[in-house]
Amino acid sequence: MHLGARAYANLRLTDSRVPRLVNKIHIDVRFYQCGLTSIPIQLKYEDGYEETKKKVENKINHFSELLKRIEERKRQRAAANNKSLLNKDENNLEEPKKKKKKKLLEAEKTNDLYIEDEIVSSEKIDEQTIETTKVSTKKKKKKKDIEDKVDSVATDNDTDLEEKDKNLAEENNDKDTINKEIPSQSNFIILGAKSRKKQREVKRVLPDWLAHPEIISADLNSGPPLEELESVLEPKLIEVLRANGIIKLFPVQSNIIKWLHKCNMERKIGWWPKDTCVSAPTGSGKTLAYVLPIVQELQTRFVPKIRCLVVLPVQELAAQIHKVMVTYTSHTDLKVGLLSGASLFKQEQKSIIKKTKRGQYLSRVDIIIATPDRLLDHILNTSGFSLDYLRFLVIDEADRATEEWLQYLPKSHSRLPALTLGNMRSSKVIPAQKLLFSATLSQDPEKLSRLGLFQPKLFTTVVTDKDTDINLDKVAGDFIGRYTSPEELTELAVECPPSYKPIVLYQLLTKHDIIPKTLVFTNSGQYAHRLALLMQLLLSEWNVTVGELSAQLASKQREGILSKFANGEIHVLISSDALARGLDILNVQLVVSYDLPKHIKGYIHRAGRTGRAGKPGTAVSILATNQVGIFKQMLSGAHKVVPNIEQMNLHAIANAVNYKGQLTKLTEILEKEKNKSLERTKATKRRRLANVTK
Repeated sequence: MHLGARAYANLRLTDSRVPRLVNKIHIDVRFYQCGLTSIPIQLKYEDGYEETKKKVENKINHFSELLKRIEERKRQRAAANNKSLLNKDENNLEEPKKKKKKKLLEAEKTNDLYIEDEIVSSEKIDEQTIETTKVSTKKKKKKKDIEDKVDSVATDNDTDLEEKDKNLAEENNDKDTINKEIPSQSNFIILGAKSRKKQREVKRVLPDWLAHPEIISADLNSGPPLEELESVLEPKLIEVLRANGIIKLFPVQSNIIKWLHKCNMERKIGWWPKDTCVSAPTGSGKTLAYVLPIVQELQTRFVPKIRCLVVLPVQELAAQIHKVMVTYTSHTDLKVGLLSGASLFKQEQKSIIKKTKRGQYLSRVDIIIATPDRLLDHILNTSGFSLDYLRFLVIDEADRATEEWLQYLPKSHSRLPALTLGNMRSSKVIPAQKLLFSATLSQDPEKLSRLGLFQPKLFTTVVTDKDTDINLDKVAGDFIGRYTSPEELTELAVECPPSYKPIVLYQLLTKHDIIPKTLVFTNSGQYAHRLALLMQLLLSEWNVTVGELSAQLASKQREGILSKFANGEIHVLISSDALARGLDILNVQLVVSYDLPKHIKGYIHRAGRTGRAGKPGTAVSILATNQVGIFKQMLSGAHKVVPNIEQMNLHAIANAVNYKGQLTKLTEILEKEKNKSLERTKATKRRRLANVTK
């Protein structure tokens, strides 16, 4: 690399008394990577004085000496840097040789760059001298002025070079100190580099009511007998409970009944009731926990008005809760209505609202059991349908979305104002008490805040081993965000190729001499239909009836299939997720997840159809090879124990059952069904065309 700097100065003297001096100074300085060398400066004078000659020569010599000093200092710094690197290398003998070579090369590069920066700075100084001399030639000033300017330029150059030299020394010292301090200062963030420090775990900050719930025991046998609740429940309700074979209550039921009794006593004083959230395992008796206190509180009413609204996600669950509510209101004047879409819309309207001769609308019912979509239809389209006098709003399976229909409720019940004396006195109606129940209740404060809860209280259960003592203070913090299953439930998993999943189901059903009452879940109605047909073929020798249940069937057909399954006429019921929530079917011994559910909530609700009310049950998941990791992650993410995944020898079973032959029969049956459906669609089109021509 060659860097050059040339300066030309033509100095002319206008004074006639002094002989003319023409100083043509030619300076040529060449720099190389190996160092800095200066070529002797040649001076030519046409004529002049010795004094001026000596002055100029002295200044030029001084300039060259400064350049030499700069060169020496650079060499000294480079040597010092090399020594420091060698010392570091001696201390770090374990480092590979390649890294040491890289460090030395980098150090040499930094020194070269440093030298180049100094050269550039010196070039800038030379350019300043050129500019000053050019200005002097243009203006043609006197000799004294010229000499003064030459002196000033030289002195400025001297001072600038000295200052540069000092600054370089200070910068070098600063760099040494910085290099020493950098290893100790580890707080700096280097973009693009991997941080060696472990990142701190971010813990979410929950509201106080979520962080400190009321803990309920999960042991169903630890509940109190009915005699202990005689001070809370009326004698008539206790008689109805005994008539239905209930001698003692479950822990969830006793705790919630006592709490709601306390809230009702505070309501009579004029206090706004606190909302309640309950997260308990499936089959732990959550339904009676709110049915009994609501019936007891509303049975003294005089005028029928809608005072209780229970919202459930599916028709079948709504029909089940309707039956329970009718059973425990039979000794009272309370009327219960069902709005689920099982009946025609006009029939539902007539069952809940009547119109007088004067044109007034009166309520026929006190309690309404509804699904979200049907409830919204009646709020928007049924005249006289009023929820202004609500006292209880029950959201069963509350992890489902509720924002769509909740916003259509009166504001006094959906969104409460701030609790002040003015608002309490001005409100004509006391807000309804919200009761949320689910086995997979959301622990997300953002989702729960959308419900507009007023001073909520959380009741939850902890599942532990029966023989260990529970420290409730420690367990309460651990439980938040955990999904619970009943202790009586045994969870298993089987891994197999996807094509052999029907054989695994066949093996699970025929493992014992008697086929258990089994509920099988698939992810769609189409898969449920295909699997039901195939299992009926495989189990033809066992004299077993296989049924199917999905949203593709009409509501009356589903009710008939459910009643047959409950009575034992259907032994194996293959269903989509329509049955996965809340339905209480007696004596289900085996639940099989034929298809892996998409979310942990689906798994919890499927498995919860067995092991209910203290009775043992088994839940089995059939997994493909690529689903094993997803299954483990899903359960471990919910703080659940991952069961041992079993592998079966299925080839012998498939050959014994003639699996390939059964599959060919299945394809033939499906083809016949497809042709029949095509003929039906053609027949309907012909009828429509015939009606149009008429």
